[in-house]
Amino acid sequence: MGKAAGCKHRRPRRCRKKPLKPRKRHIPRRRVCRKGKDGSCCQSFQSIEYEEAATSDEFVPMPKQDTALDLVFSYAVLNRGKNAAVVRLEVGPNGVDFVSDYESVVEPGGMAIMTPSRFMHFTRLSIRSQQPGAPTLIQVYYQAQRARMTPVHEFHFLRENR
Repeated sequence: MGKAAGCKHRRPRRCRKKPLKPRKRHIPRRRVCRKGKDGSCCQSFQSIEYEEAATSDEFVPMPKQDTALDLVFSYAVLNRGKNAAVVRLEVGPNGVDFVSDYESVVEPGGMAIMTPSRFMHFTRLSIRSQQPGAPTLIQVYYQAQRARMTPVHEFHFLRENR
């Protein structure tokens, strides 16, 4: 008895098993940035400007930012008042608990650019006056760049020709 064309089992005429299929090779995937169908860029830019905030003798937190998906982000802190201010950059895992990453003193009329040295899901700034009883006005800009990702084959050039 010869074997049937589609079956590789012992008894092809009585075979009820599914024909054997070659194994598919798993191709690892990664996410890369590509232009969209409409030709638009895959990166988006976000800028948030906070109104001038007055400092006090204690640290007062600014609104938190969800920075988990941001590729690059930073804070620009401008001192619009006549007294120096202390600005503390804080990072946290859950939006409730924060730890200080580092502090910077912003002189009157000065500006500081702050980017965290550690990554956590959330970031925020806290501000206070450098000298007790000497409040000042602080203006904050938060700017971030985010990329939209699409899955593609990483090793598409390794296709087997069989």
